[in-house]
Amino acid sequence: MRTLSSPILWLLIMSMAACTPNQTPSEYRGGWAGTIQESNPFSFSIDLELNATDPWVRFTGKDTVTILPLQAEDSKYLVARFEDQLTFRLDTNGGNLTAFVHAGHHLSHLPLEPTGPNAWSGHWDLLIEGTTTSPTLYLSMDSLGQDQYGVSTFFKEPSYHYMWINDFLLQEDRFLSFREIRSNIQFSGELKESRIDLTLQFLLEKTDVAMQRMPYDEWDIGGYATTARELPPEQPFADLIRAVENDTLERTHAVVIAQGGEVILEEYFDNFLSSTPHDTRSMSKSFASTALGLAIEDGLISSENELMMDYFSEGYPEVDWSEGKDRITLHHLLSMTSGLDGNEGHYQNQEDWTAAVLNSEMMHAPGDTGRYRSGNPHLIGPILTSVLENERLEFYLHRRLFGPLGITNYRLQTSHEDVPYFGGGWFFTPMDLVKFGQLYLNQGQTQAERLLPKAWVEKSFLQYNRLEGTKDNNAYGYLFWHYTYPVKGKGIVSIEGRGAGGQYLFIIPELDMVAAITSGNYRNGKIFQPERIMEEFILPKLVK
Repeated sequence: MRTLSSPILWLLIMSMAACTPNQTPSEYRGGWAGTIQESNPFSFSIDLELNATDPWVRFTGKDTVTILPLQAEDSKYLVARFEDQLTFRLDTNGGNLTAFVHAGHHLSHLPLEPTGPNAWSGHWDLLIEGTTTSPTLYLSMDSLGQDQYGVSTFFKEPSYHYMWINDFLLQEDRFLSFREIRSNIQFSGELKESRIDLTLQFLLEKTDVAMQRMPYDEWDIGGYATTARELPPEQPFADLIRAVENDTLERTHAVVIAQGGEVILEEYFDNFLSSTPHDTRSMSKSFASTALGLAIEDGLISSENELMMDYFSEGYPEVDWSEGKDRITLHHLLSMTSGLDGNEGHYQNQEDWTAAVLNSEMMHAPGDTGRYRSGNPHLIGPILTSVLENERLEFYLHRRLFGPLGITNYRLQTSHEDVPYFGGGWFFTPMDLVKFGQLYLNQGQTQAERLLPKAWVEKSFLQYNRLEGTKDNNAYGYLFWHYTYPVKGKGIVSIEGRGAGGQYLFIIPELDMVAAITSGNYRNGKIFQPERIMEEFILPKLVK
């Protein structure tokens, strides 16, 4: 995921037939909007039957049923596929079933409950947008010259699901089709006299939306309202809640605070619920640090001082390892000091993201300085995949991290290489983010067990460099930010995970506190608003 902006992918197509009188594609240039009439489209009940002869998984939508056979894969997983649109993968080893649904670039963990002998069930929503309201869709159609056209689409709230269009096709200057590659929803439609009729399809389920013309300046992106409510007089954070409700702190979606292991504030706004996983954008990078620490603890990797090239030189023989690339270590990837110019805007437009990062130019020698580049944590994903051998990375993360923390309602973004993408775009509920932060506050210990070595937590929180080009020239650890808040004449040190749009995880050991703030401030200049919330509305209540 980009740190400060989201990609819009324009795909080109030459008109394939003569124009229909009074109805040419050029007339449809500009903005369009429509609301899907049914709430929560593409919501599925999932049932498993694991008999010895023909195991299957069944997806039951509102109107259709899709039954897929489960087949063995790598002697460890049972897998079902629907064309190129969906993969269901199940691990039956170890007593408890673990399942993931993979659609496009989203890999969703699926909690399962037993319903009978050899039978289990669960529930899965393809779209987070629409679980509480009918989703609004925006579409832009532009002429790109010489009878070439492109489209881009957006949901009303991009924090739910931001869209990336591919395979655009316009036939007979009238019929259009394209695919949204993050969810693998297939779109088809027709240019009508004064509207665009679209049909969205996933599996066998379909839903329709009539798009009416709407100028771009009338689009209401992220415009859900929060209704003010009665607050108890003893609520210490009433001023914070009121400032969110009256839009002084606009597009704040959730604030959850725990101190001393107890939740002292849990508030949700703008149509978000406690059960809504939120796109954490680049905050997900911090999980790469955790995953590598777990791999070292498990003996899969000897230490963070191993050379990066040892994991890639055989699989990527075309890479030129000169100019210092042969000296890059895992430590350099974790601390953003590799020197690689692994910019998302470049490598996410390539078929092989890893090759693009490895072949990027060196900005400086390894260890010389810190430059924030998503390519650094991205490389940790392929490295972990290579050492896990017979276990997929998402199942390892669930077994070693998310499962023990009680985190079950989440989805991971994947790269083009079909592995979890550590550059960003993972979805968690704010309360689950607090659980993750509490693990670090407790130096790797949960109530039941030690997950991370204390030494790894301490290494993660050290200051290895300052990030050039950032707003505050922040000190940086192992994929954690450092910032000091001036409060009541004191400097309160916070260790943070951060993501574009205002996604923040605060770990403040001095106050025995963890807080998560999620937001939707992507292009309005307020991505740092959570820092203001922490400094002006939270810390003054807690600092003595």
